[in-house]
Amino acid sequence: MRITPYYESKGIKNPYYVLAPTVVNGVVRELKKQGEGYKNITNTDLLFRAVEPNQLNGSIIYKATTSSSKIFQITDKQKKDIPFGVATTAQKIHVTGHYGMTSRKNATASSNVNEFLSVYFLVQPPMNPDQLVDYASTQKGNTGVLKGEGTPVTFPQLADLLEEDETPERDINIGLNNAKAIKGDIKGRSIKTVYWVPRQKPKNVNPTNPSDTVIEFSDGFLQGYSNKIASGTDKTPKFNTNVNAFYKEMGNFNQLMNVQKLINDAFFEAKETVKGKNAKEAIDFYYENEFDNEAYGETGSAKNFGELAEFFRLDGLDFNRKDFYYPFRNKFITKFAEYLKNPDNMVYFLRTIYKYTYGDPSQSFTPCPYKLLIGTPMGASTLKNVSSDEALKELLYNEDADRITNIKDSYDGTSQGWNMTFKFLNGKPKDVTLPIVARTRFGGLQGKAFFLSSSGVQISK
Repeated sequence: MRITPYYESKGIKNPYYVLAPTVVNGVVRELKKQGEGYKNITNTDLLFRAVEPNQLNGSIIYKATTSSSKIFQITDKQKKDIPFGVATTAQKIHVTGHYGMTSRKNATASSNVNEFLSVYFLVQPPMNPDQLVDYASTQKGNTGVLKGEGTPVTFPQLADLLEEDETPERDINIGLNNAKAIKGDIKGRSIKTVYWVPRQKPKNVNPTNPSDTVIEFSDGFLQGYSNKIASGTDKTPKFNTNVNAFYKEMGNFNQLMNVQKLINDAFFEAKETVKGKNAKEAIDFYYENEFDNEAYGETGSAKNFGELAEFFRLDGLDFNRKDFYYPFRNKFITKFAEYLKNPDNMVYFLRTIYKYTYGDPSQSFTPCPYKLLIGTPMGASTLKNVSSDEALKELLYNEDADRITNIKDSYDGTSQGWNMTFKFLNGKPKDVTLPIVARTRFGGLQGKAFFLSSSGVQISK
């Protein structure tokens, strides 16, 4: 759960959250000890507003755990402060949703379900969606699937994934079809272990390996599968990471400093377009006093950018969209696309993709080739051999900038995605398309933490 005093949805600020009944019961119990004014208070009389620790009116009256760090101001139903606070963790066991808003299920559970079931149905009997939901909810043991670190996935954990999924019927059917495709791919080869590896990889496999699932055969060989849902042309994601982390990966300090400067210059230019007295004063003060010390990580700017959004609202402006973040993002992309037109910079970018996709060739990892598994809820899932594409490997690992020519970009100046195109000299020139998206994961509130992602480098045959 993302808990912040600056949370907003569709431009409307809403720092109020719904706490779990066990937490609210504890708050009510402690309030009743405070005297006559609270003797008749009930769970339904209270609201909870996320605040920074120094914004709390009163003292903490209840902590969900000893390590709880998320602070909420207790208020009445008219949103008038009661001079006490409550501390919780950010887990759903303590905070269940945003007050007054429809609870949204975990979007990542959709991919989790179809990934997991791709190997689950290799070791368990096939079931239709209704059967699987009922079965998982009644079983207590292990599913037969391991996580990358070697711990088993239990049936209660599977039941939780299915409960959180927005489209369980579709994703169960995708899992069934994926498992059929994998069975056809391995052609009866004896399986020792199946892994679901959304985080840690098994057996000294390169941690950047894109596999979502891995099969270990009886002879010790590992085969990975990178699961995707079919949509248009088959593509393989090669990276999805913070721009700062991306440019640190290969260790070139000048490249990192250059890209950080693009971010800083884009911020300055966007700042100069801001209208409104309160907004202009606030962003000028921030730029002059705090901007240079702001981290480029995902949480670095969240607090300061949330506070800036407050000043923009005073002028009727939308900081996280058209009145600052969109111009900031668009100016960064314009500069970044121009930066990549330099062949040396493009070579560095592509070699970083190589490391994210295939790993560092200077290190020794357990081989785990992977295939792209294109899932579909109706009809057969399909497989595409990716990691053996030698032409793609040669392009990404290439160090010779002279082999890259005619670099162009398609950026329209308003969106978060664009294509870089160029020719790669490999015998005869090959046409290459590199789609890129630059954005922050939570709108403008993540500040300098632009994320770069791509649906995959496409190279002509």
